[in-house]
Amino acid sequence: MTGPGPDGQPLNPEPTPELDPDLDVESDGPQLAPEGEGPPGAGIFTLAGRRAPGLYLVAWILSVVGFAVTFVLGPMASDPDWRPVLVFLGAVAVTLGLAAGAGSQVLERALRDPRRYRGPSPVLVFGVYFFAMSLVGLVLLTVLDVDPERPFNFLGIGVVQAAGYLLVVWLFAVRTDALTWRQMGWPTWRGPGINEIARSVGTAVLVMLPVTFALLFIGGIVGLLLGTDAPQVLPLSETFMDGVFVVLAAAILIPIGEEIFFRGFAQTAWTRDLGSGKALLRTTVFFAVVHIANIDAPTFGQGLAQAILTLVVILPVGYALGWLFQRYGLIAAISGHISYNSLLLALAFIASKIPEPAGL
Repeated sequence: MTGPGPDGQPLNPEPTPELDPDLDVESDGPQLAPEGEGPPGAGIFTLAGRRAPGLYLVAWILSVVGFAVTFVLGPMASDPDWRPVLVFLGAVAVTLGLAAGAGSQVLERALRDPRRYRGPSPVLVFGVYFFAMSLVGLVLLTVLDVDPERPFNFLGIGVVQAAGYLLVVWLFAVRTDALTWRQMGWPTWRGPGINEIARSVGTAVLVMLPVTFALLFIGGIVGLLLGTDAPQVLPLSETFMDGVFVVLAAAILIPIGEEIFFRGFAQTAWTRDLGSGKALLRTTVFFAVVHIANIDAPTFGQGLAQAILTLVVILPVGYALGWLFQRYGLIAAISGHISYNSLLLALAFIASKIPEPAGL
């Protein structure tokens, strides 16, 4: 099974691959902007030369105001009853602002060469996802009083997270015609057969087994040196069904959602502009930095130690999954991620059954 390029071909190492046959480029369509010309970048605050200046301005206003309300005015509100309300409203503004910014980028990049990526920045799309999920979390925790430590609720959160990744990729990549599902590595009826898919899955498992054990060893040493443990993000399982719920969420749903976004969408998008090598490195760092969000330490020093430990472990994992995606496609990356998380869960379960040694 090959990588997620057009017609099942491997991802091209250069940022200007062959024209994709899925792209319908009309001869009488809009003229492409000459190389080195075109609208200003999203980071340059100017309305001149933009195709949708109003949308761009709204994106900036909503984002700046939303960030200020979410992280400054909301937490500093004197009335504790108003704090969650202000944080919620600020998160709504940020979500809408980033979504408007993503829409603005789609319009700005519409005249790009079809061989390049013409959708919004994956980092910007992840921002939309992150704040939208934060809104869902606020509703679940404060309004519905959902306890995320209960395994069944944890499964529900996993379903929401995976669905959220799928939704933002469809909305900002597929719906805007920036990428198709097939270009992001999804197998199709015209794609590889069962034997080739099974070979890719087997290869992914064989790759991730030594990677997992090596990182357990390295992570253990780094944790001892830093005096910290990896952040605990899984609820405790007291019954068999609790364990089933946790496994379904942590070992199946969450890996699928993350691979759809980070490898299928982000790595494919960056490969079109940067080439496969730089895209792999950028996606690896992006994937690792995002996982720092799982840290919930009581002090800055403990949080910093956990952040370093997380980067030491997740960077190699992200690189291995990105390599599997480039070489064998999205199914291999998903299989590798499932293998990694499943092995960690299995080892944690075995460790929980080993009695602690009696004190001397």
